[in-house]
Amino acid sequence: MTPALNGRIMKIDLHGRKHADARNDLIRQIEKLWNSDSELTIVTGHSPRMKEIVIGVLDEYKLDYQMGDFSQMNMGFIKTTV
Repeated sequence: MTPALNGRIMKIDLHGRKHADARNDLIRQIEKLWNSDSELTIVTGHSPRMKEIVIGVLDEYKLDYQMGDFSQMNMGFIKTTV
């Protein structure tokens, strides 16, 4: 964990997790960090299904997100602020 200016930078690695477990783990992490102004990096790997699951959860919580880095060289993660 690295401190950020207005909150924290957190990471959850879902790569290689079962899809049902990944969804539940992500929901728990979001609930834990809710209203903390923390940046959350969600490692998805390159699985389209895993990205669908993550985006679905982020949409449920009405969270904005960015897929991958700005150069689009690494698209195996999604960032959001909780």
